[in-house]
Amino acid sequence: MPIAFGSATTATANNVASNSLSVPSGTVDGDMLLIGICVSESAGVAPTVTGFTLKASHNGVQDGGAYNHDVTTTLFWRRASSEPASYTVNNDGTYGKYAAMAMLRYTGVIVTGDPFRTSATVSRTNVIAGSATSVALTGVQASDMALHLAGACLGNWNGTDWNPAGPGGGWVERGEIIATAATSTPGVLFVEQFGTGTAPAFTATGSTNLGWVFAAGALMEEPAGGGASKIHSTAVRRASTW
Repeated sequence: MPIAFGSATTATANNVASNSLSVPSGTVDGDMLLIGICVSESAGVAPTVTGFTLKASHNGVQDGGAYNHDVTTTLFWRRASSEPASYTVNNDGTYGKYAAMAMLRYTGVIVTGDPFRTSATVSRTNVIAGSATSVALTGVQASDMALHLAGACLGNWNGTDWNPAGPGGGWVERGEIIATAATSTPGVLFVEQFGTGTAPAFTATGSTNLGWVFAAGALMEEPAGGGASKIHSTAVRRASTW
């Protein structure tokens, strides 16, 4: 079964250390759940969500540059199992209280082990701009779902609203949310496409004063017949020799 997007939820945090993020509608056991978070004022911040596994995280402040912009973008995953209605996202206890986040649900993802064939992160905070390009992925196969999470917030905290967009074409947008009530106005946007390692370009309207940090990965499809039992598979192999 090819990987397919199911549904999504979003949330924001405005000067709070933690907040609730709902589980997407239609979630059943075995579905793949992804959480993408962008936190501003984030030097030293590592967002956490109990029950989810951290896949990739990048803090823009570590890359220096003229702006030394402290934006953290983080990607988590979990296989659904007796899901609650929502999860608590811990942004940070002291700083990092301004955040935007999305949870995506996918079906058809490999049912055991790390679901990502490859992953990568990159910061573009050395240049504050209205557009930026994510990071390329290596080794992506045709059946893999390439996902790129863009996290960004304002370079100066004037509360300006803004709107992100992916490159279009084969890239489909998922889980967009902007924390317009927060002075740093953090936002997230996922884009997805099958079978490509190309780094997509993102743009924004409403502001060119943005620091961008990206996290990306390629989800693997569950192999055909991957759920068959060992006994059944052995019987089929034996039957094929008769």
